[in-house]
Amino acid sequence: MIKGVIFDVDGTLFDSMGAWHDSGYNVLKSLGIDADKRIGDIFFSMTMDEVVDYIKENFSVNESRDFLKNGIHNQVEYAYRNEIELKPGVMRILDWMKDSKIPATIATSTDRFLIEIGLARLGIEDYFDEIYTATEVGKGKNYPDIFQLAMDKMGTKPEETWLFEDGLYSMITAKAYGMPVVGVYDKVSHDDQEAIKQVADIYLEDLRDLNFEDFLRR
Repeated sequence: MIKGVIFDVDGTLFDSMGAWHDSGYNVLKSLGIDADKRIGDIFFSMTMDEVVDYIKENFSVNESRDFLKNGIHNQVEYAYRNEIELKPGVMRILDWMKDSKIPATIATSTDRFLIEIGLARLGIEDYFDEIYTATEVGKGKNYPDIFQLAMDKMGTKPEETWLFEDGLYSMITAKAYGMPVVGVYDKVSHDDQEAIKQVADIYLEDLRDLNFEDFLRR
């Protein structure tokens, strides 16, 4: 029985992964460093601090950690304030959950201030009981800590708490923790789709395809 839902944001609620994917590469390029643009694939599962660690350890960068972090944040913040949109079908799901009195929380690798900017701009901040970020928790979504905090807030157990997610690594964590998963397609994680289909309990190429009656029967 579904008693609570945890949502990822980037690539799940927001069509924003493109902005994140290229941000580290663009910062390196601005510093005159010729990195492979596919480095965004490496950064995909990292927290912001882990991205900065990777850059400092693998490239000849003299700039401070704060300089690098601000460079990435500035690019993404512009997109959050001006460009990103909800993925098609998000409002249909959120409205159904609200009408069904199913609590929802957010678990994200993105820093809180960016998430709050995006939620407010798109008018969906009131649909969620709380926001949990990997930075504040101190661990990424390759650990279950962030999911447990969300469940503590909602008063739910893993087996009755669904995760909506586009990132394979996060889905694997959730499944190992006993949580059912809705795998959401995002073009940035296109190469992972076959593996995602194997992990997810429900796989959606389009959020508009979610069958609520089937969802409730799970």
